[in-house]
Amino acid sequence: MQRLNKNHRIGIVGSGWISQVHADSFAQIPEATITACYSRTKENAAKFAERNSIAKVHGTIDDLIADRNVDVVSVNTPNYQHAEVAIKAMNAGKHVIVEKPLALTLADADAMIDAAKKNGVILGYAEELVFVPKFVEARRLALAGGIGSVYFVKQMEKHAGPYSPWFFDRKFAGGGILMDMGCHAIEYCRFVLGRPGCTKVAAHAHTYLHQDKTDMDDHIVLHMEFETGQTALVESSWALKGGMDSTAEIYGTDGVIYADLLRGSGIRMYSENGVPGTGAGETRGWSFPTYEWLWENGYPQEMHHFLSCIESGETPLASAKDGRDVLEIMIAGYLSAGTGKTIELPLTKRYDCAPVDLWKNSKNLS
Repeated sequence: MQRLNKNHRIGIVGSGWISQVHADSFAQIPEATITACYSRTKENAAKFAERNSIAKVHGTIDDLIADRNVDVVSVNTPNYQHAEVAIKAMNAGKHVIVEKPLALTLADADAMIDAAKKNGVILGYAEELVFVPKFVEARRLALAGGIGSVYFVKQMEKHAGPYSPWFFDRKFAGGGILMDMGCHAIEYCRFVLGRPGCTKVAAHAHTYLHQDKTDMDDHIVLHMEFETGQTALVESSWALKGGMDSTAEIYGTDGVIYADLLRGSGIRMYSENGVPGTGAGETRGWSFPTYEWLWENGYPQEMHHFLSCIESGETPLASAKDGRDVLEIMIAGYLSAGTGKTIELPLTKRYDCAPVDLWKNSKNLS
């Protein structure tokens, strides 16, 4: 990564798994310093600060945002707080990178985009799949003409469930697997195709594995049609036993490209008890440990790019508008899963409910 031109002082909101990923990624950037953090639980915040050598632990989000030693706020709260925290930070003149999904409603997404414009700050949408080296190279090969004219893209990501119980809670998450991992797949497909306008969405959702924890979706298949005539298929699941899969497929008139994020590292291992600290999740039984997990998953590149956009004023590769477009597709996906119909975009109605309610309560929609 190229050196940045100035030092960036980061405040991290949250202390869970993804906050640690952000912290580890910023730690690989010499010009980035995490100066403050906040978590809902004081004990967790203190542990996070000690683990990452963070000087200041704030008791409230407002205190972190007001901190003069914070220029950039990394928002890693449960989904329902993304808009509120990001808008507060931007109104205080801070640049913001917000974890996916961007927000739970299109109204909130638009308010976030407006706040960034009004305050002259950069709002980044944390979508690492567009920085994953294997997936970036697959896209480059496709755009170079190696497989002719691209007509179809598929992205699939599956594992046995989220790392924190709040993902199963409608209030906190707003939806299940589609909001957690489907958003990644949707944006990668758009990225490969050059982000044409999506015109139609059809989806099927169900709860297969986690009925004891949630009634939200733990498996979804979503199909998109674009104004270019190209199509894409997303399959996302919390119902896969035995590890994790994340793959991309790009089909063209003269060939096909397959990319597997978690296989082909050159390392294959069998372990009776598993190995802690690999970053790749479950390592009992056969696994494919990665030698540089953060880099192979695109996180340091994502954070470096975001900070470079702050310096240049350029729009991030994964922008707030992209996050809004993905959200609209997810909302349409829940509508389709609930009604059994193909949903046309753009949506003509704004919904102020949790996106998953459009699936679960579709019969009550006016």
